[in-house]
Amino acid sequence: MSSLEQRVRLIEDRQALQDLFHGYLFAVDSLTDLDGMLSLFTEDVSFDLREIGLPCLQGHQGLRQFFADVFGYMSHHAHYGTNFTVRQLDGDTASACAYVIGSGVRDGVQVTLHVKYFLDYVRTPAGWKICRFSEAPILPMPDSLTQVHRSH
Repeated sequence: MSSLEQRVRLIEDRQALQDLFHGYLFAVDSLTDLDGMLSLFTEDVSFDLREIGLPCLQGHQGLRQFFADVFGYMSHHAHYGTNFTVRQLDGDTASACAYVIGSGVRDGVQVTLHVKYFLDYVRTPAGWKICRFSEAPILPMPDSLTQVHRSH
């Protein structure tokens, strides 16, 4: 592979990683696109929300159960991503982080979170997929988080 081909592939890979990040934000905000959201992740994904007081989910089945519930009880979602940074990109693996402001409404109770996402990626025959996802608070977690996610 020539130097130019390597640079083009690097640019394409970085864009694909960022597109997956944004794809997740759009899918989770739709409150309906569960299959579209799952298509962004590997079958054995680890999706860890423990640092914000929610569960650690394993695989598509864990995500499907959790988000089917969330999509059922939330009336609104809005997630805004910024500061997306590829931290490592080496062949068929990568990692990135980003800041996210996420808001939602359930039964008139609103929650707004300021968190940092950590994403690990792997290149698959179908393209890049997220294989590990976690988030951590940037600002203190609001009490309303437990109100809107009271069943988890």
